[in-house]
Amino acid sequence: MIRWLFVVILFFVVMAGAHILIDEKGYVLVSAGVYTIESTLVSLVFMLCLALAIGAILLKIGKAIWRVIAGVSKRRSKKRIARQEAAFEQSVWALINGQDESLSYALQKAEFPEKWRDQQCAIQAKAALHAGQKVVAREYLQQLSEPAQSKVSQLWLAAEQEDQALETLAPQAQMKKASPTQLHAYISALLQARDWDTLQSTIMQRHKQLHWSESQWDSFFHDYFSAIAQHTDKDLQALQSALPRGLRALSHAAFVTVCVRTGQLAPVRKELIKLLKKDQVSELAEILQHLDGADIELRKLVQSKLKKQPEQSDLLFCLACLANGEGDHSLAAKIFDMLSNEPWQALWQHQAQRAFAKTGQYEKAYLLLSDQHH
Repeated sequence: MIRWLFVVILFFVVMAGAHILIDEKGYVLVSAGVYTIESTLVSLVFMLCLALAIGAILLKIGKAIWRVIAGVSKRRSKKRIARQEAAFEQSVWALINGQDESLSYALQKAEFPEKWRDQQCAIQAKAALHAGQKVVAREYLQQLSEPAQSKVSQLWLAAEQEDQALETLAPQAQMKKASPTQLHAYISALLQARDWDTLQSTIMQRHKQLHWSESQWDSFFHDYFSAIAQHTDKDLQALQSALPRGLRALSHAAFVTVCVRTGQLAPVRKELIKLLKKDQVSELAEILQHLDGADIELRKLVQSKLKKQPEQSDLLFCLACLANGEGDHSLAAKIFDMLSNEPWQALWQHQAQRAFAKTGQYEKAYLLLSDQHH
């Protein structure tokens, strides 16, 4: 553009110079409708040069003003982005450290950057769940984009929206190459939704893809058998026996614990008696600490063994647990009074509190509870 302007200016200069050389001023007439402009060629060139100079000056002034305005706007934009990123960072750290008050403050302070809007809604939903506001949490979760909704299954479950969680998880989890994380979330959703049949078939078919540790399997089966026992009348032993051999071994400890806690001692009686006969009394005591049921055969065997070892504290504790299970709380309370002279064991707490409370010895039960909290 500048090059062409120079060409035009040069053209007029040449024309004006030619007339000056021949001692002629030149004459220019411009007519447009009723308007007419008359001038010498030299005057026209001068006016054009002046107009171009004024135009260039005005252009520079305009650019300078625009840079000032744009700079102010850019600085404001940078400050806004900095506040947004600071709010996002503060929220993440507050979430990691479980600081609910700091989290709420950070979320109210500023909006997150647009690219983190889904994360902001998810964090706000989590904060609402921490505060017990499940309705508010659902509102935030519904604001998530469709791809993001499939990534917050645990929040959907915590907000008691199992159907929504399963709807987003099922397509991914049912793929052959589903990741362990996707399968884990899907299984958790099925467990919370109490979809026992789908849960059982998924575990049977996809357990090798989960890559869980023994402790993870133990935790899962503990929750699974506990939920089955609480909400159905299904046979725990039949369910455990139907598992593949590898899973039966991994589920055994949880199966025994849940059977004892729910008072279903028949499926595990032989195993408990075997522990007693092999003098693995401490292992038996660990299992019986949450016993909620009676077993006369096992009690007789414990009493028989106590005749030979009357001061064995683990055996005394086993008898107290069995007495509590049969409703003989007076005997259990007497045993715990005897055990109080021994170094107190943490696993005795639950059964001792139960025995003292049932026999009206509330002060002793309260003291045990206080010691447990301290």
